[in-house]
Amino acid sequence: HFYKRVIMSVQISDEDDLITSEQSPRFKKVPTLAAAITQIVLCLAQIILVFLLPSLYDRHSNGVHSFGSFSLLIYTHGAHWAAFLIIDQFLHYHHHKSRLQGYLEFYVRTKNIRRAPFYILSVGNAVLMIVVMILHDLCDSNNSCSHTFTKVDYLRGLITLESLVVICLVVSYILILTDHHNKQLPPDVLREDLTSSIMQNTSQDDVIGCLEPDQMMEVLERQAEMIRYLHEHTENLGRKILVLTSQLSQKERMA
Repeated sequence: HFYKRVIMSVQISDEDDLITSEQSPRFKKVPTLAAAITQIVLCLAQIILVFLLPSLYDRHSNGVHSFGSFSLLIYTHGAHWAAFLIIDQFLHYHHHKSRLQGYLEFYVRTKNIRRAPFYILSVGNAVLMIVVMILHDLCDSNNSCSHTFTKVDYLRGLITLESLVVICLVVSYILILTDHHNKQLPPDVLREDLTSSIMQNTSQDDVIGCLEPDQMMEVLERQAEMIRYLHEHTENLGRKILVLTSQLSQKERMA
């Protein structure tokens, strides 16, 4: 089977490439724990800020400032979103690097939960803008508008709910990351249990047909990540071969 031969050849090349003074490849941790903790700290700081800032700012402003605490909270939420954008790019870089090292199962497990906090904040920004415009159109320009909650109260509720959801997702990500570091498994392409199960699922169409839709999607996703890894690994090996060939030809000309 062509797929089996490709995986076996890549495993052999990986083993030859990873041969060092040790018999087994060294496990490399994904350095994203500090970034995840930073996300939790930012969310907690945002919750504290949305409750303390209005009372402290409005109490000491005395009408001196040109904008109120509501506007200031909108600006801080924008800075909060920008910080998560930077952290999201940092996480994407290291998870992409981990996938290139062969940890495909970990990449699949954390792919959605890693992206979710930034997407939730982006949706939160859109919801905040809609709420601000609704309050402005219905209440600010209408003196007869009466409501129990102020604009800051609506902002407190939305940001608190948003931050709590993000904290739960980040904690789940930290648990998966810690489990990955504690197990210290070799790359998935060198694990016979994973590669044999993937090859078995590709070669036995009747087994795929008996799977549930969710299970079938999981199998197909893992196969797609394996094929993607093999393609990128082959390209990297091709570039290394070109570099070594050019270096060898230069040495032969110098000799």
